[in-house]
Amino acid sequence: MLFTEISWIDYLKKKVPKNRRVLYGIGDDCALVSLMQKKVLLKSDMFIEGVHFDLGKISYREIGSRAVARVLSDFAACAGEPEFIGVSAGLPNYLSERNLKKILEGVLESARRYNFFLIGGDTARSKRLFLDVWGLGKADKFVSRNTAKTGDYIFVTGKIGVRKFHKTFEPRIKEAKFLAKSFAINAMIDITDGFVCDLYKLIKSSGKGAVLDQENIPAADKKSLYRGEDYELIFTIDKKEKKLSELNKKFYCVGRIMPCKFGYNFTRRGKLSKINPKGYTHF
Repeated sequence: MLFTEISWIDYLKKKVPKNRRVLYGIGDDCALVSLMQKKVLLKSDMFIEGVHFDLGKISYREIGSRAVARVLSDFAACAGEPEFIGVSAGLPNYLSERNLKKILEGVLESARRYNFFLIGGDTARSKRLFLDVWGLGKADKFVSRNTAKTGDYIFVTGKIGVRKFHKTFEPRIKEAKFLAKSFAINAMIDITDGFVCDLYKLIKSSGKGAVLDQENIPAADKKSLYRGEDYELIFTIDKKEKKLSELNKKFYCVGRIMPCKFGYNFTRRGKLSKINPKGYTHF
């Protein structure tokens, strides 16, 4: 495979024609499109056995709920919320009817909790189990990952490296709506591939650099900065925001957005060190 995930996205951006109804498209956590005089969020995500989960380490109910939660986390990353969700499934011969129903129970439990409607999908035979979840949602104020400004404060919604793999998690939908409504938020992304990697995506798409105060990052250990699947939100707050003290009580301020030429650096006790933006890679 010649492409990395980031270089493939860059290639797609160049090859896919622009459309005036696509307000935000390839490269963001969700697409924002204009449809019948309304702005609509669109998102899809795959959850694949042997890639994203291993049978025996996760229950079938959690497969359903976790697959959906990954899409909901992307809605949260744009300060949005779901309205309709569809689930397509690749079903291997070894999957029993009983376990398929448990997967559905996990999806429906999420629907009740996060107030969306399950509207269908597709099924087909497959060599391994996978779910392809797609959703439609809305946002009162859409927040992109590519609109960070020089001088922005960088925050994260929670601790990094403490969430257990293969367990259902709570997407930060409430937190994102609160932030978009109450503060001058400029950019946001959720942590799926690693804190360092996902913040790099944000600054790269915004054409910026960043400095991170290593001592202020709420990470369990240094490895946690790169491991992924935390599903917390990284967001940037405008330097003119007057309610920073309120934000500091609820969330963690970990750095500042800098000009592009500054690069991507840690600071620790006054010394800078370059950050290697590694993390989970899809291919």
